[in-house]
Amino acid sequence: MTKDGDAVQQFIQTQKQVLDFFQCEGDFFIKPLMEYEWTVCSTEDFYFLSYWMKPNKRINAVIVKRNGVPMVYQKKEYTMVVAIDCVKIAFVFRNSRRVDE
Repeated sequence: MTKDGDAVQQFIQTQKQVLDFFQCEGDFFIKPLMEYEWTVCSTEDFYFLSYWMKPNKRINAVIVKRNGVPMVYQKKEYTMVVAIDCVKIAFVFRNSRRVDE
């Protein structure tokens, strides 16, 4: 069993190794989905990642672009796609702070 600090350091080092493997910089979380079917498609200016966690249960995500290029990294038998998955955020503001333009 490792100490808490060791586990954190191992996680950081492992994430760095994955980014080094794909030869990219990372300001994102890594989510391993090696067992799922997936595809990438495009429509005009947008690229989408679709993957299936269950039959007939497709999840879509918008692929992030860096300098106009979709962040899709392929290396040997793996592909890493940087995308924005379906995350819902409720933004709550104070009405008195609203600025009308």
